[in-house]
Amino acid sequence: MSAQAPATTAQTPADQFDTRGVIAVSGSHAAHDVYGSMISTMLPLLIERFGIPIGAAGALLSAFRLPSIFQPFLGYWADKYDARLLVVIMPTVSAVAVCSLGWAPTYAVALVLLAIAGFSSAAFHPAAGALVTRVGGQSWGRASAYFGIGGELGRMTGPLLAGIALLYLAFESFVVLILPALAWSIYAYTRIAGKNARIPRPPPPAALRAAIAAQKRPLALIAMIVMLRSLSIASFQSYYPTYMNLVGGSALWIAAFALTLYEVGAVGGQLFGGHFSDRFGRRSLMLLSQLTAGPALFGALSYAGQPLGFVCLVLGGFLAMSAGSVQMALMQELLPNNRSVAVGISYFLGFESQLVATLVVGFAADVVGLSSALSVSVWLSMASIPFTLLLPETRGGAATH
Repeated sequence: MSAQAPATTAQTPADQFDTRGVIAVSGSHAAHDVYGSMISTMLPLLIERFGIPIGAAGALLSAFRLPSIFQPFLGYWADKYDARLLVVIMPTVSAVAVCSLGWAPTYAVALVLLAIAGFSSAAFHPAAGALVTRVGGQSWGRASAYFGIGGELGRMTGPLLAGIALLYLAFESFVVLILPALAWSIYAYTRIAGKNARIPRPPPPAALRAAIAAQKRPLALIAMIVMLRSLSIASFQSYYPTYMNLVGGSALWIAAFALTLYEVGAVGGQLFGGHFSDRFGRRSLMLLSQLTAGPALFGALSYAGQPLGFVCLVLGGFLAMSAGSVQMALMQELLPNNRSVAVGISYFLGFESQLVATLVVGFAADVVGLSSALSVSVWLSMASIPFTLLLPETRGGAATH
């Protein structure tokens, strides 16, 4: 993939923040993640069509999530080649795979389509996460924040788009939903350009091994942080509506609204954390997030369904997710010549931790109750604080040890 997208305007210097390029990459993130977030809404339709139990439906979701284990390797490939076309094309590939589920004649075909969407996702995120910092000049945190917001907006929009489509379209007609992704891919192709968006001299494999060896301690620390923090994030996203309904006695529509409030807070947190980490440092912003998100989430559990609980939920989403873009920027600063690998590792750790958290918290809830299980997940997220204190401080693309 050495072909370059056409440059339609003057080049932006590599050390300046290319607003147009950052928005194009972040918009591609939104356009891509819309479709992955639609799958859960489609599951009841697939269960009915194929006459499968819930466990088999869960296997469909696993087919989509499992390819995330390949993200570090796909990131390594993206670092060696001009990966902008991956960023441009993958939203449409995911859209075609997911929206074609309405045409799937058998369960096996649905599995294949979701596996294709999963590989598309695994290829997209490392390349796009690295590209956004390349067009972001020295403001890696700010660029990563816009990228994170794009993903959050996509995940917020997907279920809503699928729900509206169900009101007016037959499942087989969902293929028309491919058009927004295709339109954005065309737009992004005309916008993602400039020599700062690609690597002119790909580093050899030995250089990557040496870079990982040189940064093995902070990489191990950030790995522990990502995994521990993903526990509470995944747990709240997966089980908080159920908690409100079963424990708090709230109606399902109120519980769904509460999760939307959490995501609204998360969007603001992504922007805040990434932007201010460029000024005050990655470690400092991560510590602020870890020290304050826990109490806010405990408040959301204690006052579920009450006005104060909704306030705590918005604040908890804001504070918890304010570290998301910071973590991604920090990983790239530790491996600046292998940014796609760094993003791939970060997303791999986050995705797999979310998968484990969903299973573990679910089984723990059956044993000790959902309230206790969610509380433990919040405590575990705060256990990441000692690891954060041992990290080097970085800001603006440069590390200060």
